[in-house]
Amino acid sequence: QMNGTDRILLPLPNIKGLGGPTLINYGDPAHCAEIPMAQYCVLSGASGAFSFALGNCLPNACTQSDLESLITTVDVQQIDLTVQCDLVRPIGKAQGISAKVEDVLGWGGIPVYYPNKIEFTIGAGIMTALCAILVALVCAATSMEWMRQSKERVRVADSRPTSGIGVVGMEAVQPLTLEDAPAESEMTVLEKALSPWSLLRNTVSLLRVRPAEKNPFACLDAIRTFSMAQVILGHSYVYTLASSGFTNMEQFNPPHGSLGTFGFQIIPGCFYGVDSFFVMSGFLCAHGLDTKLFNRPENRTAKRFSIKYLQFLVDRYLRLIPTEMFCIAFTVNLLPQMGSGILWNLEKPGGSHCFESAGGSQCGAYWWTNLLFIQDLDQYFGKCYPHTWYLANDFQMYMTAPFFGLAYSINKTLGWSLLGVGMLVAVMIPAIMTAEHNWVPEIIAGASKGFTTQFYTKPWCRCPAFFVGIAVGWAWPSLLEKYKGRHQTMRTRMNSLMWSVLGVGLCFAATFGRMAFFQCDLESCFDPVKSPVPRLFQYLWGSFAILAWCVGLAIIMVLCFLDRFLPLIQAFLTFTFWQPIAKLSYSAYLIHTSVLIWNTCQRDRPVSYRPTDFFFHFVSFTAVSLLAGFCVFMLVEKPLNNLKAALMG
Repeated sequence: QMNGTDRILLPLPNIKGLGGPTLINYGDPAHCAEIPMAQYCVLSGASGAFSFALGNCLPNACTQSDLESLITTVDVQQIDLTVQCDLVRPIGKAQGISAKVEDVLGWGGIPVYYPNKIEFTIGAGIMTALCAILVALVCAATSMEWMRQSKERVRVADSRPTSGIGVVGMEAVQPLTLEDAPAESEMTVLEKALSPWSLLRNTVSLLRVRPAEKNPFACLDAIRTFSMAQVILGHSYVYTLASSGFTNMEQFNPPHGSLGTFGFQIIPGCFYGVDSFFVMSGFLCAHGLDTKLFNRPENRTAKRFSIKYLQFLVDRYLRLIPTEMFCIAFTVNLLPQMGSGILWNLEKPGGSHCFESAGGSQCGAYWWTNLLFIQDLDQYFGKCYPHTWYLANDFQMYMTAPFFGLAYSINKTLGWSLLGVGMLVAVMIPAIMTAEHNWVPEIIAGASKGFTTQFYTKPWCRCPAFFVGIAVGWAWPSLLEKYKGRHQTMRTRMNSLMWSVLGVGLCFAATFGRMAFFQCDLESCFDPVKSPVPRLFQYLWGSFAILAWCVGLAIIMVLCFLDRFLPLIQAFLTFTFWQPIAKLSYSAYLIHTSVLIWNTCQRDRPVSYRPTDFFFHFVSFTAVSLLAGFCVFMLVEKPLNNLKAALMG
């Protein structure tokens, strides 16, 4: 009964996705296209939670209209049947030597192609024009910057003093002092207007790095990169489930499937990547407010605080929103035009398509919720670009940070007390919600009872991570910075080693401890009473699992700031290589779901899960997401931030 009616995340083997029991067999569309008098069609339907899609090779004398008329005569109650044809077309047989080679080698077959049957909308035209304009701006700005730099080099060379030596080029050995160097010529109005889009300027900015000795928080770039990779890894699993689905879901079923194994816990553990972002946000926010704003007593007055608070929010809003709205418009309008294949063109029951799993299906009606950062509210969650619930949480937490900072600047005891109360309340809420909803407080095991929507995406449940970051931001200059530097004695070395083991151990326990929830059959794993984890431990896990990860990460961060983490890993985390990648993390985060769907939906069958395939897909997804993020960064994010800096300072 559960297999046929319940909407659960990890159902039994005949299920290919998130919605319920599904029968999928698309056959072999390419071989069907080889038959001269045949056409490939897909018959699909749905009844409640059950759905199916079956590929058929039919005579081409029957048009799609004929087939649609035929299925209307079938008396199947409560099943909505649809048929779609012309999803694959032959290109043509090989000729000449190519045909002879095919005969000799026994290849057979003919090449086929999968047309894109998605309508080109007005929105697609507008987005195409916008992208063309942005590319034109980049090209024009880069050309002007290149010509200007060329002229500057010539002007500097001409301004060098000659030595009087009669050997050509010898004057070049005379070094210029800063006083001798001519001032850079002033840019024209047009150059100033276009310079934010200069590829030369923005690439130099992207690749500009600071060595670790001049960058005390250098490890944050590596942590930001790893957190982004965690998000992509977790979504590689979730978005495949939500789009093409897996053909072999039995591979995941606990206790003997992947979900019950030790190594697989890395994938659900990837959801902590968001908490890592919250910790870093809280730290940078608190540290910046304490050292750059509230260090001036006049900014603590009601009037000045109100002005600075408004500037603080506007700056953050303009930092996030333009790039997010561009990615939403791209996903809604251009992504449908970029793919092909059976899954891409196939219309699901209800009229949806596979590519809509990227999150753009309802953005036409709910885009404004992202604009207001309220897409994490119950009535709006999942409506438009679902993975950006994190941005709503982040902005809402940012709104509270100046008040904590103000209290701390007035009286440190008051600040710590408010933060402690906030942390206490945030830890109690998960336990209360676990009792109220009677769920298993784990991202997969509790999904069938609303854990994802009621807990995972709510700021009052995720704020402990932000609070931990604030605590580190306050403690660093007042308590911790004085210990910066490598160890001088064996005792300090052992202390750092023990703290390092504790930090790594907390993150390790938070990641792999969830394995205990899946040493059971599927039904028992989702039932808090039948779960192998005692109810008391369930409450503790719900309240402290995220906090354990965040405290462990905070310990690692502080030890890296102090230059006292595990030596080889310390050097790895502070390597300058991470800095350019970290700058791309926001754009890559926004666009990565489109990259995932662009791959999984251009198929003629669901994905077959194998660990090695999954790993290599993840690596390729990450690389392509960074490449796509680079394009978004250069076209939108960096130019608009340059404009914001020029206008607002």
